Amino acid sequence: MMAPSNLNRVTFDSVNNVVKGERLREVQKKVLSDLAEAIIPSMGPAGSNSLVIKGSSEADIVAEYTKDGNKIIKSVKYQEPIEMAIKSEIENATRHIEKVVGDGTSSVVVMAHNIFDGLCTADEEGKLPSNPYETIRVFKDVVAKLSEKIRKKGHECTLEDIYNIAYISTNGNEYIADTLKDIYAQYGMNVFIDVSASTNENTYIKSYDGVTIESGYSDPAMINNLDRHSCIIHSLKDSPIRIYHFAEAIDTPEQLAMFQKIIETNVVDKYSRRMQAIPTVIFVPQISRDAQAYMRRITQMLLQFPESAYSQKPQLLIVTNYIGLNENYIDYISQLCGCTPIKKYIDEKIHKQDQENGLAPTLDNVCDNFFGSATEVEADESRTRVIDPALMYKKDSDGNIVLDENEKPILSDTYNSIVNFIQAQYNSAASQGGNAGTLGSLKRQLNAIRCNMIEIFVGGISISDRDSLRDLVEDAVLNCRSAAKNGVGFGANAMGYNALNDAVIDSSYSNSDIETKECADAIINILYDAYNETIKHLYQTKYDSSSVISILANMCENGIPYNMNTNKYDNKVLTSIESEPMILDTIAKIITIMFTANQAILQTPSLAMHY
Repeated sequence: MMAPSNLNRVTFDSVNNVVKGERLREVQKKVLSDLAEAIIPSMGPAGSNSLVIKGSSEADIVAEYTKDGNKIIKSVKYQEPIEMAIKSEIENATRHIEKVVGDGTSSVVVMAHNIFDGLCTADEEGKLPSNPYETIRVFKDVVAKLSEKIRKKGHECTLEDIYNIAYISTNGNEYIADTLKDIYAQYGMNVFIDVSASTNENTYIKSYDGVTIESGYSDPAMINNLDRHSCIIHSLKDSPIRIYHFAEAIDTPEQLAMFQKIIETNVVDKYSRRMQAIPTVIFVPQISRDAQAYMRRITQMLLQFPESAYSQKPQLLIVTNYIGLNENYIDYISQLCGCTPIKKYIDEKIHKQDQENGLAPTLDNVCDNFFGSATEVEADESRTRVIDPALMYKKDSDGNIVLDENEKPILSDTYNSIVNFIQAQYNSAASQGGNAGTLGSLKRQLNAIRCNMIEIFVGGISISDRDSLRDLVEDAVLNCRSAAKNGVGFGANAMGYNALNDAVIDSSYSNSDIETKECADAIINILYDAYNETIKHLYQTKYDSSSVISILANMCENGIPYNMNTNKYDNKVLTSIESEPMILDTIAKIITIMFTANQAILQTPSLAMHY
């Protein structure tokens, strides 16, 4: 029998779910270009609004006008999976800068687009190392040096700086700029300001007393307010907030059992029985792997709520891994809330004494006997505020807050003793020539516990008008907060642009090996071009090309940005000194993810056929 001829065989092209590096890079460039093109028209005070249409039918169509870079990115949609994934990565990377310094998203996207294109071209021309991770190492090093130079140029924030920052952030809104300046003048540079929507066209402020903690929610799954991207815990009918404080890390079976008992009793059991969960806040310095494993189960329960149902989540907030704070400060917060600390016991004698006095926690009593309370607790990813802790004010025999002759609440002996104790510690350390770290920590504790909290309710003649203004006010508030904490520098990307014109960065690589020096030179040039293009786009929303070229030349010469509101070079275009380093850090994260990827693997081969 003759062997079958190859001509008679049916052949098939093999198809798999892998998209190769060259095609992936094209898609990455396209997504960055799309996002940059969407953002560029909105840049700067002369930028235009984007009309964002929400809803899919006539009944639920909502029109929103916005210049907010993060909202524009979020509103851009794709049909194909790789594009969706890349856009999502960029959106996640920029979200942090928006929440910390209030601006910079637009600069991040436009600069990242130019930088990625520049790196790809340099790579093709053989100007970069063959190993992409070596390129990223040098890129991050250049960015770190650039950020260090920028931070050294900052100056301490003044009330006039607050006005100018707010004026620029709100596109020249004098009322908001004056309002923020007045708030900082009245309450000090450590005031904590939040932004909410007014129920009418009026914009007004409301003040609260409370304390702040430089540590936020332990997991974003706890977010229950999308507008503020935060977890807000408030009392419900017949169910006041319960605040628990674990004095030490949860790293024993006994502590873990009580941690679980609180969550199961207050939240999980009630939720599973379709009952209203008790609003619960837990402060704990650190949790063990066993506790983290348990928390993953709780996280999964919270994640089952879609964005549209966030407000229906059981109210649960866990604050852990306290950063930059002496744990004693958390003890003070615990005292103000009226918590009985949940302690571990090494000394059996002390344990027995606490048992006799009802101070030793057990599974039977920990839920009902060891909690404190407050009017409200709100946490974002980096900060928690406790509004009106239970023992902050003097109260009469009926539990009512005692007022002074000016109808203001009188602070309690508990509160005053804590403040006086921290102040005494600070004075003692200062008189003895204490180190800057100790003095700084005590100063932060004083500022945090004396923190006045202001909420600005933004109004408008329509929902769209209100939301657009609220975005601007929120950006201004966050930028002012960062400036008050970290210092002030020029806006319009001038700080990074000026720093790149300084030969110090170039000279810092003079003793490096040839490959590193060539790579650094290429990256510095790419960054310079990216800054150049980004600043061009900023000014091209108002001026012609020849004027923009002149503006850039003058910025290089005198280091001062051109003010598009006053039409002259002045010292009023200001922002937090942290804005530019955060822009660069965010760009580095985006570039690292994208430049080191050499292929994409999709869910099915059919999806890969689109590429």
